[in-house]
Amino acid sequence: MKKVVYISGPITGVDRYWEAFEKAEDELEAAGFIALTPTRLPKGLTNEQYMRIDLAMVDAADAVYFLPGYEKSTGCALEGFYCDCTGKPATDSIETLKEVLA
Repeated sequence: MKKVVYISGPITGVDRYWEAFEKAEDELEAAGFIALTPTRLPKGLTNEQYMRIDLAMVDAADAVYFLPGYEKSTGCALEGFYCDCTGKPATDSIETLKEVLA
């Protein structure tokens, strides 16, 4: 069974943010994972609603993959903290994901 990986990355204030998510999604799928991305949600929700959905996706995933620039994102910080609290593997390297989820 394929492992599920949630993609965490900066969105707010980032021009064309979806491009980095789409690239990561392609790379993860090429590596044999199922990718979950917060960029495929309906428009018009509040930040709080998005974060609740995002954390549910983190919870459903086997691991979290952080995109470049995540260090500057409040949402990514929350997702990283959630990983720390729940013991969810999290990394910014697909190679590390392969090792951790093997």
